[in-house]
Amino acid sequence: MPTRVLVIDDEYGVRSGIRQILELEGYAVEVAENGRQALDLLDTHNFDVALIDYQLPDIDGLTLLSSMRSRKLATSTCMITAYANIDTAIAATRQGVDFFLPKPFSPDDLLGVVETLARHKLLKEEAEKLRKENEANLLALATEKSQTASLVASLHDAVLVINREREVVLANQVMAALLGRSPTELLRMPIDTALAGDGFAGLTGLLSEQDQPEQKVAELAIGDSIFFASVVTFHGTDGAALGRILTLADVTLLRKMAMEKPRFIRTMVHEFRSPLGAIRSLIEVATEKSLGDKLEPYLPYLERADHRIDRLVELIGELLSLSRIDLERTANASEPPTDVATAVAMTVDLYRPKIAARKLDATVLVEANLPRARIGDEDFKTILGNLLGNAIKYCREGGNLLVSAKQSSGKILVEVADSGIGIKSENLPRLFEEFFREKRAETRDIDGNGLGLAIVKRLVERTGGKIEVESTVGVGSVFRVSLAPVS
Repeated sequence: MPTRVLVIDDEYGVRSGIRQILELEGYAVEVAENGRQALDLLDTHNFDVALIDYQLPDIDGLTLLSSMRSRKLATSTCMITAYANIDTAIAATRQGVDFFLPKPFSPDDLLGVVETLARHKLLKEEAEKLRKENEANLLALATEKSQTASLVASLHDAVLVINREREVVLANQVMAALLGRSPTELLRMPIDTALAGDGFAGLTGLLSEQDQPEQKVAELAIGDSIFFASVVTFHGTDGAALGRILTLADVTLLRKMAMEKPRFIRTMVHEFRSPLGAIRSLIEVATEKSLGDKLEPYLPYLERADHRIDRLVELIGELLSLSRIDLERTANASEPPTDVATAVAMTVDLYRPKIAARKLDATVLVEANLPRARIGDEDFKTILGNLLGNAIKYCREGGNLLVSAKQSSGKILVEVADSGIGIKSENLPRLFEEFFREKRAETRDIDGNGLGLAIVKRLVERTGGKIEVESTVGVGSVFRVSLAPVS
């Protein structure tokens, strides 16, 4: 049964956008445009996760959270708002919110939060079920061969359970590795001893005896990683606390992506502003009749403006491709696999005029009887086209190109090699970043926007493939793509 998500937001664009993203990932989504609609849905349906806007037209998000809490709903909650500040976060946490996500957010941010909250809800439900079966002794969680123990062990998040005596009664392998101990070693260990290492002071504070609300949430830095920490307290029928569950979700990548977003936007603005400014200057020469009344002197300027427009159209197309790939996340499973030999021949033929214009010696070597590759035909041609186009651009006139495809170690290896200017070793790790281009005298007059290789990497990796590059300055480069064959 799919995870059920309720989206509560008064902006139609936000509701429909979130719904599209989540439904593409297999979630069952309902939407509400105000608090009253949301409460009606919550009274008649069970939801695993609720995404709640802070500003609603009838009742605010905090009031809605309070109503949900009074109904004792099991729904995990996330506050989404453009009015993100510490006071809002504190107020939402006091009302029992599980996560706080400031607007605007990326599809990956959204999917990461919903996936984490859905996992946490499942974990809490299973833990509560076991608590009712054996509320006097949480130590049974560590020894009972139960579904919950298997679930906790398989989680990517770090999970630790302590009893009322503040002893560890359950720790999965992820938590044990984080603490530098084995799960068995942690059993019955006082929590203060388990968290005695450097960097765990924040966790000790979360699990302190003082101020024990139903749930505590925090964001903590442990080593080089950032974790979203959640502590849930469980009570017996008499109201006494039986123990607590600590869950740590690694959000390092989400935070890194959030930090990368402003850089991406600044670069994108520059990539648009520069050609637009040039186009405007070229057109002003004609509109101001700076070269007289005859048409002929203006034709070179108009041609240059037309070339700049072509580059802008290309940039917009590649940005749309990146967005589509990120939104889809996985390749279309219904698309038939690719006949590599045919796709290589068609792509190379498409670039023959450019190869001839630069007087390059191009060789194509395709192993006979290659199996089909587990990738769509258009995606494969996009990958090869980008690699071949770059090889042509960065190869010296009269140089050599080699396009090859063969089977090796159970994979299909496609290589594009050139005798071009090469890439500096210190730039290889950044080669697949959006908008990255080497700034050297040799590259100054070569057209490009730095998006092609970012698209290639995404297309390769979403099929489970791998891309590698070897390069020597002044000698050339080899791009190697590894794809799974269809048996």
